[in-house]
Amino acid sequence: MKNIIFKIFSFCLFLLTAACVNDTYFGKSDKNAIRYFTVAGQSGFSTINIATKTIQITVNSEADITKLTIDSLALSTFATISPVKETIRDFTTPQTYIVTAENGDQAAYLVTITQEDANPQLDNSTFDAWYQPSGKSYKQPGINDNTIWATANDGTTTTSSANVTTYPYLNTGTDYVAQIITKDLGSVSGIVGQRMGSGTLFTGKFVLNVANPPASAQFGIPFTAKPKSFSAEIKYTAGTPYQDGKGSALDKTDQADIYVILENREDPNAIKRIATGWYRTGTTTGVNLQNINVALTYGTLNATFPDYQKPGNGIYGNSNDKPTHIIVVFASSADGILYEGGVNSTLFVNNFELKY
Repeated sequence: MKNIIFKIFSFCLFLLTAACVNDTYFGKSDKNAIRYFTVAGQSGFSTINIATKTIQITVNSEADITKLTIDSLALSTFATISPVKETIRDFTTPQTYIVTAENGDQAAYLVTITQEDANPQLDNSTFDAWYQPSGKSYKQPGINDNTIWATANDGTTTTSSANVTTYPYLNTGTDYVAQIITKDLGSVSGIVGQRMGSGTLFTGKFVLNVANPPASAQFGIPFTAKPKSFSAEIKYTAGTPYQDGKGSALDKTDQADIYVILENREDPNAIKRIATGWYRTGTTTGVNLQNINVALTYGTLNATFPDYQKPGNGIYGNSNDKPTHIIVVFASSADGILYEGGVNSTLFVNNFELKY
């Protein structure tokens, strides 16, 4: 008993001593990186190269690049930036920002801003560029981690490296298409009701959330234009058997979902649906790639539209609201969010285009 009391006293003494240690005991931080940097009117993600100390950003056609400020910013811990975030700057030429670490070490970042035209297309919407993320065995669409396109590969491969659901497929010559496949992820995933993994390709980021897997997909990128429709070349074959998240066969036939959603996220607690364009395939589309054209409906979706196309919060924008984000999704199983789908349902996608 005395021994236990002595240990408790010693631990309390340690905590008291630790609380009195000077917070500079280990020295001041020498970190001076820009981790996140956006400006008002931005389209897509910022490309930050810490090695070369450069940042590249695209803004929409209506932005005044002579009067821009930093919209959001993240630096290394204890670092500061000059000029400060609120400073208005003229980006008709590249602008330099100085980041100072806690110990005084400085780094100069050169920020270059490009203005897109009035009818922008999304980067790599032909899906010809693919790269291999560090430490991964699969490829992702884009040239590096700053890509606007994401997949669920990081989630579906947690139980097996063979469970890659989205990857490049060489169509002809140097023309690559995205191949998106629904896979049976195995009995281990079935224990938690997540046996079926739909292949997905979407604009945004995928950050694996083990506690809440559906929240891993962070849909949407900054975007302010108003296209009238979209087109793509697709081919789809529904797989069998159709199974639920436990691996039980269901009397259903798989379909693919392809959709574009424009949103206004100025109020993150009341996101507005600006426009909707949705295409749900049949069980098969033929042996060759076929072109689809889908109109975007602006404003409220009436009773003729199925419920799955409508915003979950029921909020629509009006004719004066402008989009701030675009969501583009290609999914090999329409009910993949429920961990349902046909084994090996396969969707090929090529040459996505926004029409104005």
